[in-house]
Amino acid sequence: MNLLYEETMARIKIVSRTQTQTELAKLLEVRQSSVAEAKRRQSIPADWYLKLFEKLGVNPDWLKKGNGPVYLRTEAGYVPSDGDGPPIDPGLLGSPLAQSALAPVYAMCGDSTKTGSPAAALQPIGKIALPKPYAREGIIVLEMDNESAAPTARCGAYVGIDTAASSPASGELFAVLLPYEGIILRRLAWDRKEKCFVLRAENPAYPEIRIQEDLTGRILGRLAWVMQKV
Repeated sequence: MNLLYEETMARIKIVSRTQTQTELAKLLEVRQSSVAEAKRRQSIPADWYLKLFEKLGVNPDWLKKGNGPVYLRTEAGYVPSDGDGPPIDPGLLGSPLAQSALAPVYAMCGDSTKTGSPAAALQPIGKIALPKPYAREGIIVLEMDNESAAPTARCGAYVGIDTAASSPASGELFAVLLPYEGIILRRLAWDRKEKCFVLRAENPAYPEIRIQEDLTGRILGRLAWVMQKV
């Protein structure tokens, strides 16, 4: 597998909003067999970058390496922008928030039968383009598959988990791996009387969980950010 090809294709699918070879071929105005051949060769034809710039205003450097703003042209003109909406002021392009990075997305239903760190249970389900500060080293992106953390993080939300902050701390939201349940997002509390950890969901409809064992080996990390529709 050619990692550079896979990452470039993932970025192309994000900006083109295509999922199949047929959809991508239609956008690029090429035959479906040309897309299949590019996959076989693990190489992106140079004219694809030009076509995506002509049709969508996408920055070729971002497609190839993930560097720079996503767009070089918008409906408002040739002012770089990092997505939909008004163009970014050129003076802001040096900001880290104007630079994007592609990050893998993992499911909450991790393989809890695996031993070792919680990260070993992660199952990738896709990728997402994020501002670079949100995809910094140590951040793992999960997609919520239930309403247990609502309204803080509803079903379908993307949450960034800081794996560098994996020590239990009362009052903070942590991603915790539990046997047969996968990864859950819960607020931790220490019950001094019973000498156990209490895992409380943001949504009161979900019951609290009490664990008397050491949580250190089960904590993936602390919640760093949430991305969801209002």
